[in-house]
Formats: sequence, structure tokens, C-alpha cells
Amino acid sequence: MPDWNEHNIRPSMEVYTSDGQKLGHIAKAYEDSFLVNKGYFFPANRYIPYSAIASVENDRVQLTMSADEAKIKGWEKRPDYEDHLGDPTQLFYDRGHGVHDPFDEENPNKT
Repeated sequence: MPDWNEHNIRPSMEVYTSDGQKLGHIAKAYEDSFLVNKGYFFPANRYIPYSAIASVENDRVQLTMSADEAKIKGWEKRPDYEDHLGDPTQLFYDRGHGVHDPFDEENPNKT
């Protein structure tokens, strides 16, 4: 499985779930995630981590999860590890987004 990042995607690419549902299009790519604007599927903007990408082909990003799984993920806020060094709730959130955490001794390479 490739390590996807902001160099593999671009704004306006369409995002689909593993069960073929269209989530929307990419509004912006960041170092740790990409933004899918709110719309019919999402009631709020979502910052989807690159670890959720199964494949990228032409103008289509395919996720590893179903539409139902994507809806329940807590991705309304972009991961921001550097600004929350002492906040255990934020560290837990960031780890779920695959953001590097130097304090995670059990899994320093986030594998």
C-alpha cells in the first residue's frame, strides 16, 4: 500500500467510499489530510487522513472505508499536533489521523 500524501492529490478530485458512494470533491490538500467540503453527504467539512486512501486514479480518490464508516469518523477538525503538545485528548485524536507523535513509544512509526 503506497504512502499517500498531498503530492498525490489535488483540489477538485472526486472522493468515493469503498462501497461506491461519492463523498464530494477535494477542496484543499494539507500535509496530514485533505479537506472535503460539507454537502449532501457530510453536514460539516471533513479532514480525511491520507491513511484512509485505498487508491488514486485519474481524478478519483477511493477510500478504504464504506460510506457508513466515513460518516461516523470524527474528522471535523484538522489534526494539529504541534499546537497541542500537552493535550491528551488532542494527542489521541491526532494519532487516529496518523499524525506523527514522538511520545508514542509503542508505535513511533504510526504503523
